[in-house]
Amino acid sequence: MKTLAILFSMLVLLTFNGYSQNVDIKGLLDKPETRTEIFNTILNDHVLMTDFMKSMKGNEHAMMMMKENQQMMGNDGKMEMKDEHQMMGMMKDNPEMMQKMMGNMMDMSEQDSTMRNKMADMMTEHPRMMQMCMQKMKDKGMMGPDGKMKMMDAENQSGNKEHHHQH
Repeated sequence: MKTLAILFSMLVLLTFNGYSQNVDIKGLLDKPETRTEIFNTILNDHVLMTDFMKSMKGNEHAMMMMKENQQMMGNDGKMEMKDEHQMMGMMKDNPEMMQKMMGNMMDMSEQDSTMRNKMADMMTEHPRMMQMCMQKMKDKGMMGPDGKMKMMDAENQSGNKEHHHQH
């Protein structure tokens, strides 16, 4: 996650350096909301992502970081078990970080149907977690006793397609 943040920061800096405007890049990137919006824009735009990848290939530091990241990953692209346990320990020790990461994943899944489907598939593989989430939604009044989401029914009746959520 940290590697991606650094790489995306580099892309943003390279992108904004190409414009002859007096923009306070550092000031923009210091704001988490702006930074996340920039990252999501790049991630969800094929042309921007391709340009970013080309920029990374031409940058020695970016390539070094990618190599380090690949070493952390197994051959199948998944984290090695020791690294996965280390990350789980970090999240357990730092609930704020975990909550932020989960919030970012939720935001990304709203914009990326592939990620949303993968998250839904993962949830079905963990019935206890799914049941706990459903209970929390019932407790918060988001779901009726029949198991239907109240927000969805209200959206369908009003024709409003916007999604509202809290972090």
